[in-house]
Amino acid sequence: MLNYIQKMSKFFPRIASARDIQTKYRALFDEVMATKEPLVVLNNNKAEVVILDIKTYENLKQTKEDNEHALARHAIENYEGAKRKGKLKILHSLKDLL
Repeated sequence: MLNYIQKMSKFFPRIASARDIQTKYRALFDEVMATKEPLVVLNNNKAEVVILDIKTYENLKQTKEDNEHALARHAIENYEGAKRKGKLKILHSLKDLL
């Protein structure tokens, strides 16, 4: 049974209450840094914030920036392709988009 619980715990985030953060912050922060797993902080039984180790945060931030750059490159490529094919049109109002 313990093995099953350990496997299932990988699917659920670790949680702590706001009070836990106030009273056990150092141990909880150390655990987040050691496990590299996020900690969801509840306030009045509602998720309010997530605590991440700095490396995980930086990786998420870099992934977000990479995705934004990829979307921008894709938009530019679409524009250049439409321009080459002569499929661009001048819009005079929002109605022209329909």
